[in-house]
Amino acid sequence: MNRPLTKIDVARRQLATAIQLFFENGDPVSIYSLAANAWEVIDVLCNNAQVASISNETRGHVPAGKDLKRDYVNSPYRNFFKHADRDPDGTLARFDDSNVDSIMMLAVEDYMRLNKRSPVEFQVFQLWYLATHIDKVSDAALASVRRTVDCFLPNIRSLSRPDQIAIG
Repeated sequence: MNRPLTKIDVARRQLATAIQLFFENGDPVSIYSLAANAWEVIDVLCNNAQVASISNETRGHVPAGKDLKRDYVNSPYRNFFKHADRDPDGTLARFDDSNVDSIMMLAVEDYMRLNKRSPVEFQVFQLWYLATHIDKVSDAALASVRRTVDCFLPNIRSLSRPDQIAIG
């Protein structure tokens, strides 16, 4: 590749790959790693551009003494996936692949707010997330997309997680 890459180019490509892998039932460790890498870059770019990101809104709901990046993105998963120097013989007792959903949503939503546009796979993931995680979505946000969700993803909440992902 001969053309220069910007930070947002790299983040977009990592996030697009994570979403493609997600909907193809790819490896959740790889998906989480790509999404977390993209989110970290997008989060910094949003802060630098003073964009009202969903990550900053989320930070306002994190319990006192906790940090979004340190306690919810990096620990325990991301740090375990990328570092061996602290505990080379360590094991991760459990990795729930549904943790991938929220990190990808943060990255997708922040990317869209930063760029005022997005690749189609980001829009598909956003709609899928809103349809499958209504418990994590405000009523106002859900009201604005309910008709679209009901049109394109009818009854998705009644399906098993594998079937929900397949629909996406």
